[in-house]
Amino acid sequence: MANKKRGYYTLKLGGKMRTMHFSMNFWSNFTEFLEIPLDKIGDVFSQGVSVKAIIGLVYSGLLAHDQEQDNEIDYNEFKVGMWLEDFNTDQLTDVVKSMMESRILGNDLNMGVVRNIKKTTKPTKEGK
Repeated sequence: MANKKRGYYTLKLGGKMRTMHFSMNFWSNFTEFLEIPLDKIGDVFSQGVSVKAIIGLVYSGLLAHDQEQDNEIDYNEFKVGMWLEDFNTDQLTDVVKSMMESRILGNDLNMGVVRNIKKTTKPTKEGK
């Protein structure tokens, strides 16, 4: 279930409600988990999503939220992987959508997906 706050997602995993936060801490955890630099993160999603990326996405989101809130961390990536055995495609889509609504370095993150396009009547340099 998507939270009203941008970049958060809460769902039942491991027998309790858990929240993911797609924050700068998430991106730090996620890139470290996948052992890639931030500028290569788009490649992770453009080449088909691996099981490792799915586990890393959920694990890093949970970890970021729990670290930020000083919550007890009662899981590791292997437990998260076990929990995700009951995950369905709709849930994964919702998690990815919440991640894409997050911001990084003050910018919207869209992983190459065009959204929130606004038409303008202002002339461009070409159209003066």
